[in-house]
Amino acid sequence: MPVTTEAAIWERVIHPRGKMSKQTARAILALSFPADDQQRMRELSAKNKEGALSAEEELELDHFCRVGRTLTILKSRARKLLNNDRWRE
Repeated sequence: MPVTTEAAIWERVIHPRGKMSKQTARAILALSFPADDQQRMRELSAKNKEGALSAEEELELDHFCRVGRTLTILKSRARKLLNNDRWRE
């Protein structure tokens, strides 16, 4: 049975036929949080450090963190694919 982490599931969704294409890898590397979301994450992080998050804000911060971790993993795999292909050329 395939690995069932969120990142692994996203990889199967993004490239269901197996190996990630160079085009997909480049598209993943171009992804980022919009400026408004980045600002919101900073606000939530600051409130978290103060111990002042409401339950709703804690859930929101958790969602941002989970998406961020998944994006980081996907970008890492995309960079690895592109770097490996560069060495083969």
